[in-house]
Amino acid sequence: MDGARARPIDAAAVLVAAGLTPATGYAGPGLVIVLAGALPLLWMRRAPLAVAWICAGTALAVPVLALVVPSAVPLPAEGAPLWPPAAPFAAYGAVVFAADRRPLCRWTPVLVIAFAVLTLPDRLELITRSEAVIALAVTYGLYVSARDRLRAELAERSERIERERLAGEMHDVVTHRVSRIVLQAGVLALAAGDDRARVAAEDIRATGCDALDELRHMVALLRRGTGEGFDLGLPLPDLRPLVIDSARDGVPVELTVDGTPVPVSGLVGRTAYLVAEAALADVRKHAPGAEVRVQVRYAPGNVRIVVRNTGGLPDAWVAAAGPGMSLPDLRTRVELAGGTLVCRTLDDGGFRVEATFPTS
Repeated sequence: MDGARARPIDAAAVLVAAGLTPATGYAGPGLVIVLAGALPLLWMRRAPLAVAWICAGTALAVPVLALVVPSAVPLPAEGAPLWPPAAPFAAYGAVVFAADRRPLCRWTPVLVIAFAVLTLPDRLELITRSEAVIALAVTYGLYVSARDRLRAELAERSERIERERLAGEMHDVVTHRVSRIVLQAGVLALAAGDDRARVAAEDIRATGCDALDELRHMVALLRRGTGEGFDLGLPLPDLRPLVIDSARDGVPVELTVDGTPVPVSGLVGRTAYLVAEAALADVRKHAPGAEVRVQVRYAPGNVRIVVRNTGGLPDAWVAAAGPGMSLPDLRTRVELAGGTLVCRTLDDGGFRVEATFPTS
């Protein structure tokens, strides 16, 4: 893992801690012990808790030896700038680089380091400054840990959203188009009078079915670990591919979107797309030559999709429409998504399909 490798800034921490050590006023064995606590900082990314415990041990060893053998390990002079110099770095490393450990394991060496400073007798000013520096290091470590965790979560969320978007496009666009190829190939295979044409159409249908199975498998892989799909909260799927398909088949469609798009659940997103798809298929089948308008309106707490068409023209040309979903089946799907579906005939001979879904 790259974060576990030593970096130049870790070597700089060792140099800073070692450079401040003589300023503490220690001499002889005490100076050696404090210097020994600075060297392990080079590995504080790889083994932060071990480094923190080493620093805690050296921090405790100095005052204990100063009490046992004061002649060999004298206490530092008044006004020393920092003691021990490696303590804030070790505390910072334990807080940041051991953030995935249990709190007891992570905070125990930090508390021992803070307690070790308190063991210095008659050094109130030195203790106050040392504890303040350690507290600042821990506070900054908490900030860095929270920042890194937030960045990782945002990066993971962005990756999952991108996977959901790709899965949604494959499910709602590619699968739809391949399904139409399969249906038309099946119709051609039934209607063809020539055996060679029938065999070719059947091959196209079989190949399309295989492609659909592969697409479903790919969509499942993209959505693995993310639930049903679009469950992170995304706006409704893009309806423009349906508009393009409808225009290509001879029924031009006007698409408008009102309001600010807000996140919806995956079930709502797919059902809304299905409503628009089924309504446009019915227009091509029952009202060729009609003028069609699809309106998506976002309102507080809900999103509404309205597909409205005028009366058709008997002599208008449209491409052959495959079997669509019946209104009772469509209403059931909408109700399962928590929405309502209203379908009614208009005074001008047209038809209106209105589906309302919750956005919360």
